[in-house]
Amino acid sequence: MGSKVKITYINKSMNKDLPKIFLFVKNEIPTFDCLKEGIAWKVIEDIGRESSCRFTFPIETEVCASWNKGTCSTKKLLSNIGSKYAVLKDDTGITIIPDASAGDTKSIDVCNDVHVENGISVDFYKDGNIMMTKNIVGYGQKATFVLHPKLYWGIASEIQEGEQLSSAVLDSDHFFEQNLEGASNVTVALYGNAKDGYQFKIESQE
Repeated sequence: MGSKVKITYINKSMNKDLPKIFLFVKNEIPTFDCLKEGIAWKVIEDIGRESSCRFTFPIETEVCASWNKGTCSTKKLLSNIGSKYAVLKDDTGITIIPDASAGDTKSIDVCNDVHVENGISVDFYKDGNIMMTKNIVGYGQKATFVLHPKLYWGIASEIQEGEQLSSAVLDSDHFFEQNLEGASNVTVALYGNAKDGYQFKIESQE
């Protein structure tokens, strides 16, 4: 798998309600609840029957911390699996720095070493869009993330990019899992109708 995966979405369904297709990434830890904590990384809308949309899924992921209801944030750092990061206050103010290795070689840890009201949020970005967040990480606590090269597809009546799934109007709480391990170019299509339901299908993946 290279630095990014090229993805093509095609609408082959009979859905006349102009569904919004959204994609999100899971934190692959047992306590992660995608319906409460998942974020719509990308939203695809107004794609008519046999029409398509192309975009890229970068493997590169950036991490930062935010506070004060998201109005303030640190710089973004390239995040590496197996690494630990610390949010601290130095002589310039609050910042984020690399801080040795994570507790597990498959995870990313972010530790909060600053005193701010309501703690910090740890935010991950792909392609400039927020992909995942962990809110209310208190002083002395850490947030742990396990990121796999997987995308999850869903259908919603109302949803916005960067919005948590908990505040969206979802058409279903069942999501299509796509493993992108080793992929560089994929095509995914939506099939179905109102009578029999809708389903995503991988048309090609190489």
